[in-house]
Amino acid sequence: MNRSAIYLLALGAFVTGTAEFVVSGILEIIAGDLNVSIATAGQLVTFYSLSYAVGALLLVMLTAKLERKKMLLYAMIAFIAGNLIAFFSFHYSVLMLSRIMMAASGGLYIVIASNYAARLALPEKRGNAIAVVITGFSVSLVLGVPFGTLMAAYMDWRYVYLAIAVVTLMNLLLLYRFIPKLEGAEAPPLREQLRLLRDKPLIAGLMVTVFWILGYTMVFAYIGPFLTRLAGFSIEMISTALFVLGLFAFIGSRFGGYAVDKWGPVRTISISLIVHGAALVAFTATAGSTVGVFVLLMIWGAAAWTTTPANQFYLISLKPQSSEMVLSFQTALMNFGMTLGAGLGGMAIERASLLDLGWMSGGIVFVALIFAIYSFALQAIRKKSLS
Repeated sequence: MNRSAIYLLALGAFVTGTAEFVVSGILEIIAGDLNVSIATAGQLVTFYSLSYAVGALLLVMLTAKLERKKMLLYAMIAFIAGNLIAFFSFHYSVLMLSRIMMAASGGLYIVIASNYAARLALPEKRGNAIAVVITGFSVSLVLGVPFGTLMAAYMDWRYVYLAIAVVTLMNLLLLYRFIPKLEGAEAPPLREQLRLLRDKPLIAGLMVTVFWILGYTMVFAYIGPFLTRLAGFSIEMISTALFVLGLFAFIGSRFGGYAVDKWGPVRTISISLIVHGAALVAFTATAGSTVGVFVLLMIWGAAAWTTTPANQFYLISLKPQSSEMVLSFQTALMNFGMTLGAGLGGMAIERASLLDLGWMSGGIVFVALIFAIYSFALQAIRKKSLS
């Protein structure tokens, strides 16, 4: 296995994840600097998620036949350009344009990088190779986002994007030097992909992804102002809170894989969704308590991201012969859920208050639990009829 090349691919995933999530920590600063409302600034998350889905699906399909190293490097060049536009943006519409560029190129990059890692590894190591790239993305929550938020406390927030551009440029040069060329492949026909959507347990399982991430994003997209209003957090405390949340999200994602092997996806998904929803609802009760907020951030982060590997495993188990297509749909729907979450969160802030996001988003996570139970029941009936 070309381990160094795979770690370089993971570094690229890290910078794309940082660019995606860091805006949540500095949302209030951006809103004040560009003279827009918090709800309007939140649409930077909405359109990022939508554009990311376009990059992860449409651009991947359109470029499937092209040489992959070339497309990987092109995606990184476009991503660097997006970050540089963000650095020079002094108007909301320019920053929005930069976010769309970053998202579309980042979505294209992460899909190609994951596939690249699998093809560079030995057959028995391909799952681990993909996990290394995805771990690079999740580590952005632990290191990139808190560090970027802390940078914004001491200098202009635009320098966060300049730093991302510089790191990405160095990574681009290393990837150009150390990864081999790989030929493209024919994309599966659209008819074959759409046929999967007739499977009711699969559809219900995919809806778990949509409502899980929707509830999560409703709060996470506005986490900076939410924590300020909830417990009077300063920008430095928000940076610490994001580090804690990211750390426990990382722990949750690792624990999710262990839990699936130990207890199976049904129990893991069900328990994690219950704890996730309850933690979001409980946020309102901790108003004014710094310790209470930090404890809930730990529980929320761990429970939310425990669901991810468990649900991925469950979806693949439903259609093991079409695992790549299933995960492709999941990626698109996950970003669709993030788009809805940021949009609905903004609407909730305008019509209610920031603190209402807790119980609203918790209720949406419980909708994900209902879909999960429905999917499990349908799959159990199917297994029984086949036995």
